[in-house]
Amino acid sequence: MSKKINESCSCKWKKCKRRGSCDECIEHHKKHKKYPLPFCKRHQKVKKEGG
Repeated sequence: MSKKINESCSCKWKKCKRRGSCDECIEHHKKHKKYPLPFCKRHQKVKKEGG
């Protein structure tokens, strides 16, 4: 069975073995209380412009 790889994965962890494999990553995060959502599904902080 071949894995579907997401080339536009926004995960900041470049060496993660699940990077690019969205289904595998989501299943992994469902098991963790501290980070139940993967990086790409979490609320992203918006940078403030100006001073």
